[in-house]
Amino acid sequence: MNKEKDSKLEGKLQNATHYEGKVIIGLTGNIATGKSAVMALARDGGALTVDADKIVHELMDQDPKLQEAIATEFTSRVRRADGRIDRDLLGQLVFSDPAQLALLESVVHPAVRREVDKRILESDAAYVMIEAIKLLEGDMPNACHQIWVTRCDRQKQLERLRVCRGMETSVAASRIKTQGAQEEKVAFADVVIDTNGLMKDTKEQFEVAWGRLPLPGQAAAKPRLSLAPEPLKRPQPKTEATAVSAPTELSDEAETTDVADMTPLEMGDAPEDLQVRRARPNDIPSILLLIQQSSGGTIKMKRGDVLMALSERGYFIGQVGSEISTVVGWKIDSQVGRVEEIYIHPPEMIGVTGTAVIQEIQKSAYGHLCQIIIAFVPNSAPDDLRRLFLAHGYAPMERSEMANNWKEAIDESPPEDSTYLVKVLLDTRLK
Repeated sequence: MNKEKDSKLEGKLQNATHYEGKVIIGLTGNIATGKSAVMALARDGGALTVDADKIVHELMDQDPKLQEAIATEFTSRVRRADGRIDRDLLGQLVFSDPAQLALLESVVHPAVRREVDKRILESDAAYVMIEAIKLLEGDMPNACHQIWVTRCDRQKQLERLRVCRGMETSVAASRIKTQGAQEEKVAFADVVIDTNGLMKDTKEQFEVAWGRLPLPGQAAAKPRLSLAPEPLKRPQPKTEATAVSAPTELSDEAETTDVADMTPLEMGDAPEDLQVRRARPNDIPSILLLIQQSSGGTIKMKRGDVLMALSERGYFIGQVGSEISTVVGWKIDSQVGRVEEIYIHPPEMIGVTGTAVIQEIQKSAYGHLCQIIIAFVPNSAPDDLRRLFLAHGYAPMERSEMANNWKEAIDESPPEDSTYLVKVLLDTRLK
């Protein structure tokens, strides 16, 4: 019986090109942000859970081929007498030298990818969660239906490292500092689990997100890791002139809007090279140009103004090929999303990149478990922009119909000279 099972597995390893009938979730997040808690919840829900970072340790202890490869690159002194890799010594050699760390990862990651692939194929589980702190830096996202990211405040990270792992404060702070900003991972997330609260809060967020996963039989088959060696191709920021948005100013008087009689904007087919991505600091020249173009030169901002805006909220960029034509600034607080800044140029791209960005914002709002999205639309905006939001289910709403936290979100620094439209995702109002 074991031979028959081994034979079937060997057939899978040789012949399978995709993960059929499985839903793959990639889980990442910085140190001490609660990844283990989310993994445990997934395991309790019947998922296969694969910790890629633990696999690294296992392979360094048990895989002679990997041990030999590491010793070849970093000299035999990193290998103990029993063949195992001395991880402490290896860490001293690589973690203070980015080039050496990159070399180590180039040796280790293919072996880890093969092992993760093997475990997915040999499991009968319909749901698989892969945890890796550097999940986004390789090709693993290609195999995932969703990317989940855990996050919490830095103080909470320090507390967990001191209490749960016994680290000195200075050591814990150093470990946190060596990792990239949490926002870099959050920017690519389909689901964000905030672990600042109690375990029951984390569990509630998990259950909502888990309930929104596609059914295994309905999810698109994902390519095997071992057959997808190329890194995930993410749109690269453009350094020359084309655009992103910075603070636009709008107001909160929904009663003054005249959108009720408008018909929704009709959208055409999306171009093949249409992309939506997050803005980064090296997009600033393009952002400044787009602000100038879309406002007809009436809004003048400096590099420092845009850099400050980028630190306060997220920005989505819509582009076709290398040409950026839409930038929308948005943030989330207390389960309420706010679209605060909108720059689109030329206007005919409203139905193209504008549509794509609005759709991506809604996806992000669902991932962050938002109750509502509030879009502050400049009163000077063309009618097609208002019709765009209508087409995506936004509408005026009287304040008397709103939950208290929705009203607070509107009252908190509303942009000047604007009207708001809302899209309800999860109705929490008392009936």
